[in-house]
Amino acid sequence: MSKLKNVLYMICGFMPRFGGCQNLVTLLRETKNYKLYRLQAVEVPALLLEPSAPPPYPAILFLHYYRGSKDNLRVLANEIGKAGFLALAIDMEYHGDRAREGKDVFSPDIHDDRLAFERTVQDGLRALYFLENHPYVKKDQLFLWGVSLGSIIGTLIAGRHQQLRGVFLVVGGGNLSRLLKESMLDSLVELRYHLLKRGIAVPEALKGWEALDPLYHVGSLDWSTPLFMYNGTKDDIVPPLCTLELFETVSSFKKIRWFPTGHGLLFERSFGVPQLVLEEMKSLL
Repeated sequence: MSKLKNVLYMICGFMPRFGGCQNLVTLLRETKNYKLYRLQAVEVPALLLEPSAPPPYPAILFLHYYRGSKDNLRVLANEIGKAGFLALAIDMEYHGDRAREGKDVFSPDIHDDRLAFERTVQDGLRALYFLENHPYVKKDQLFLWGVSLGSIIGTLIAGRHQQLRGVFLVVGGGNLSRLLKESMLDSLVELRYHLLKRGIAVPEALKGWEALDPLYHVGSLDWSTPLFMYNGTKDDIVPPLCTLELFETVSSFKKIRWFPTGHGLLFERSFGVPQLVLEEMKSLL
């Protein structure tokens, strides 16, 4: 582990929000297919998965779903390790080790929600920079894999980064206005009720959010950055119309797969979505 620790100390000099270089890395688990490390960052806690095969590796930035955390990577670790990918998962704002009592990215404090989105986008870009500077990583083989909220945030990151080998969105979509109006996510239902009681229309509430809508960013994906989407036809959290709007806005190569299920698609074993994602990533190497 000392070799990896030296690598991470070096990267830490470039990455102040991944700082806290004392006790920087802790080995959490080692199997025949991977090693899983915890990065002891002060502001952006993260997990780093290193495959057992020798480096260099293609790499994945994994962004978890709403109310999830970086630890969602653990469920996917064996498949990712077997496929030979290095992966980095971060806690998004107000999630995991960054949770704060009374704080949420979908709350009546819409101004703070927007700032939380913006901070998470910046953290995601820093995470990609971390991977780009990792000597074990093939810099031209960086992928983004987002789930639900991670798909929304991931689209913003991908649109700004524009040097990814591929973008993979599970139960994602665009059009934040439609999402706020139609999603049955409990936090968004409560937010709608909050706005209704105060006589605030959704377009008024979302003023200043225009640049944080995936529809705004996905059109700027480079033609060489393919987009893959995996969605449920019965999803009532990210309505299928939000998914279709995002898909139709994409000008680069794109592919969508529909499954007869709801928002829990990623972890329904019968559909094998993690395996499909990794197979399609490998096809781009």
